[in-house]
Amino acid sequence: MHDVIVIGGGFAGVTAAREITLGGANTLLLEARDRLGGRTWTSRWNDQDIELGGGWVHWHQPHVWAEITRAGLRVEVSEDVDVAAWFVGDERRSGTISERDAIAERGWNQFVDGVEEALPQPHDPLLGADGLARFDGQTITARLDELDLTDEERDVLAAELESVAHGRLDDAGAVSILRWHALSGGSLALTQFTGGRVTVPTGTRSILDAIASKAPFETRLETPVAAVTQQDSGVAVHTRAGESLAAKLAIVALPLNALAGIEFDPPLSETKQAAVELGQASRGIKIFIHARGEPIVQNAIKPGHPFGYIDTEVLNPDGTQLLIGFGPDAETCDAADLPAVQRQLDEILPGYEVLAARAHDWLADEFSRGTWAIHRPGWYTTYHAEMQRPEGNVILAGSDIANGWSGFIDGAIESGLRAGAHALRALHP
Repeated sequence: MHDVIVIGGGFAGVTAAREITLGGANTLLLEARDRLGGRTWTSRWNDQDIELGGGWVHWHQPHVWAEITRAGLRVEVSEDVDVAAWFVGDERRSGTISERDAIAERGWNQFVDGVEEALPQPHDPLLGADGLARFDGQTITARLDELDLTDEERDVLAAELESVAHGRLDDAGAVSILRWHALSGGSLALTQFTGGRVTVPTGTRSILDAIASKAPFETRLETPVAAVTQQDSGVAVHTRAGESLAAKLAIVALPLNALAGIEFDPPLSETKQAAVELGQASRGIKIFIHARGEPIVQNAIKPGHPFGYIDTEVLNPDGTQLLIGFGPDAETCDAADLPAVQRQLDEILPGYEVLAARAHDWLADEFSRGTWAIHRPGWYTTYHAEMQRPEGNVILAGSDIANGWSGFIDGAIESGLRAGAHALRALHP
């Protein structure tokens, strides 16, 4: 019998496995994919390393920054934008990024008004629960409709919000925006910086490898789990291949939208089941486009576009560039259909020829069913605390239920640390 079986090899699961093993427990980590990393994935494409999933970090994110420091890794900051573009209806406008940000900020500041009372300590989201409740009942669209904005301010703000929500604004909760804003230090500029400017040149896999290498836990890849059964002596973890593995405790470190793929016996609490059924709202696309055109750093936004936030990531020596686009619905963008990608690029960033494109469909991926965590209305007032509460010998973990940077690598590490500490206390009361 193992002391602990960790289900899920993303940053939360790997961090939990490290902590438990360093605490003296016998640990087995099971991962359904043929790689570790979960919704982060450093992949080689077009002679470049790309991050098909999460890729950005920041020194405002304490848990991942500590791991970067511990591993001796370096970071780099992306180049400033040469030309920014935005849309008002179908009219395309362009200027400096400062000009566009000034437009966005007027709406953004209205959107986040009241965040100090709602989230006085953003790493403890329930501390100001009474103030948070009003916002927690709103979608992003509902919050937008309360604001006094010009057409230009609304369209620019809507495009910014779609890039953050990575989903439909009438489905995603307004608190997701407030939380990111508060965690970033209370400004649009910092929110943009924490979410899209700082990367690790050696890839997110180098952070993950550094965490995993610190403790000798056993890992099995390509081992999807079908069910977890609690018994008097602990738990039995049943794989899809028909194997049953015994342990004293199980840590289930899966995305919220993937939890329905595991049968729990006895069932999780009614509130946990309701949270799993509710899920989280992200369903977007992250597309990489290798393009030929003017060799300058571009950034264009357009609400409702299949990849309505597009940015130059790398200017290549041959005059081509690597663009990254984010759109609110993976079903509206097919990276394999280059003529369609070209038409869509022409709509938002004309003058560039699509040479190749790449994306991973995280929405269709059964082990994620979405991208980063963007919670629906009611999450914090109804479900957040319950999802963190251990269920007998089963502990849930993952970035989706983190207190702080939920949806980020930092949140995954935070949750893994918390789950690991709880498991060690349970093993050695």
